[in-house]
Amino acid sequence: MKKIINIIFIILFLFSCSKNDSTTNLKDIYIYTSKESREKIKNIIENELFDFEYHTPSPQKKYTPIWKEISEFMDNPIYSSLMLISLDEDRDSLSSILTDRLTENSLNNITLVNNYYSENQLLFILKHNDLDDLSMDIAINKDWILSKLKENDFNNIKKYNFKSGLNDSLRDKCKEMFNFDIQIQKDYQVIKQDVENNYLWIGRGYPYRWIFIYEDIQRHYSSNESTYRRLNHQFNKVLDVNAFSYEANFDIIKTSNDDIRKVSGVYGTKIESDNPTGGPFVSYIFDYPESNRVVIASGFVNFPGKNKVFHIKELEYILETIK
Repeated sequence: MKKIINIIFIILFLFSCSKNDSTTNLKDIYIYTSKESREKIKNIIENELFDFEYHTPSPQKKYTPIWKEISEFMDNPIYSSLMLISLDEDRDSLSSILTDRLTENSLNNITLVNNYYSENQLLFILKHNDLDDLSMDIAINKDWILSKLKENDFNNIKKYNFKSGLNDSLRDKCKEMFNFDIQIQKDYQVIKQDVENNYLWIGRGYPYRWIFIYEDIQRHYSSNESTYRRLNHQFNKVLDVNAFSYEANFDIIKTSNDDIRKVSGVYGTKIESDNPTGGPFVSYIFDYPESNRVVIASGFVNFPGKNKVFHIKELEYILETIK
């Protein structure tokens, strides 16, 4: 089936001056559909579309569907991420009436509406004949849907978490040590620095977030196994923590500059530590094959017993600004 995506920008002068900003915790997706359709589509939405989990070490969904009554869609929800879903086989439902009206100028099954009720809001409208059609379209368009959600997450992080500006001192330090620019919030401070061994460890509290940047020899990162082994070695040597080998995730992300290797995993203090603790980490590997070197930028969250998704995404945003 041909990829079917239509992006509609609804600009209504009547509402353009009165819309409030959307609200977000960077993880909840509000799903509006009929009760009849909900039972049919729940598995597809939760386990096919929004299946990715961060291990913190307990699994936490990158996106968590929040199921709402279809009538609540008429209450002008200002959440950042909404989905309105209908199946043609449930034609008597209010969800079908709403999807028909909102997509009357579209022949496509998946429609994205920007800023429908509030600013920085995404409304995905999914209108399908039956469960098989929905599942097929989700498989085809999953990467696109997730990329739009990530883009909106990053826009919200930039807007709300960087209100006080950037840390120019740390940006200059990164430029001097690693020859790149990075957007870092003002409240990050240097924890440890070693110019001779070319590493920088910075952090902020509470919840505790660390960023560890270092330069290394490229041959240590030739495979997923050797990469994780070397990350563990470096974390242990400088941060005095271990990168645990279970539930590691390896990916390639596209940035404006290049394809970057990304590793997600779980770190923890040594067993004999007086105060054992740990949490999720994410590492970005910037390859410089012409000089046989790599620069590794890693982010760590320490927030025991709490949901860490917001803070992981905040670190992902910072590390993906490197250029």
